[in-house]
Amino acid sequence: MTKIFGIIAHPVEHSLSPAMHNAAFKALNIDAVFEKFDVLPEELAAFMSERTDIEGLAISLPHKEEVGQYLDEITDEAAQIGAVNTMYKKNGRIVGANTDAPGFLKALQEVTSIVDKRVVVMGAGGAARAVIAALKPHVNSITIINRTPTHGVDLAKEFGVRYGGNFADLTTETPDIIVNATSIGLEGKDEPNLVPQDFFEPDMTIFDIVYRAQGQTKLLADAEAAGCTTVDGKKMLLYQGMIQFELWTGQEAPQKIMKEAL
Repeated sequence: MTKIFGIIAHPVEHSLSPAMHNAAFKALNIDAVFEKFDVLPEELAAFMSERTDIEGLAISLPHKEEVGQYLDEITDEAAQIGAVNTMYKKNGRIVGANTDAPGFLKALQEVTSIVDKRVVVMGAGGAARAVIAALKPHVNSITIINRTPTHGVDLAKEFGVRYGGNFADLTTETPDIIVNATSIGLEGKDEPNLVPQDFFEPDMTIFDIVYRAQGQTKLLADAEAAGCTTVDGKKMLLYQGMIQFELWTGQEAPQKIMKEAL
C-alpha cells in the first residue's frame, strides 16, 4: 500500500519539498508519495485529527509553533527550540522533531566559520527559533530584528539574546552574518529592501531561508551585487529534508538525487 507523506503550510504552492522527496522515494524504490496540503491556521486541529493516514509531515509556516499540541511526543531539541517542522511515526506514537536547526547550521557552515561572529536574525517565528537555537552555542552575539516588537522582545528574553528593534534599526548594527527568517520574499511580490544597499559589506554573509523555484530573492540578489557571500534557502531545505527522509524511512537519504530534483 502506498504510504502518504506531505507538507502542511499556508501558502504551500511554492514548496519544492514534493519534488525533492518524490525523487528520493523513486530512487530507492519506496512505495510512497509526497503531497502538498494547504492548511489554514484555523484548520490545523481538524487536519491533524482527520488525516491519520499520513505517515509523515513536513511542517512549514504558520504551523511550526502550534502543531506540537496535536502530537504524542516532541523531541527534546524541538521542545527547546519551541517549534516543530517534522512529524513522524515511531512505535505507534506520533513524534514531532525539528530538522531546521541542523539543516540551517550545515548550510551556513559550508560557506563561513561562525565562531565568534556577530549575527542579526530578522524575524521571530518558528524558523527564527530554529536559527537562533542552532547559532547560539557558536557565535559571539545574536540580535533579533522584528516588525512586531512584542514578539521580538519575548523571543530575545526566552533565548537570552538581544532585541535590536524594527527593520529600520538594522543600520545601527555591525553584523558579520545576517539571516532572513521572515516570510518576506516568499511570493516574490513587491519585495521591500530588507537591507539597505549601502549597508552591505563584502565581508558579510547573507543567508535567506526563503527560496524560490526560479531565481533569487531580492535580498540575495542585492547582497550578491555588493560582493557578499550568500546562502540560498534551497541549501537549508535540502539538508533538513535529508534528515526528515531518514526519520520517515529509516534509510539513508540520496543527497545527489534530492539536490538534482531541487
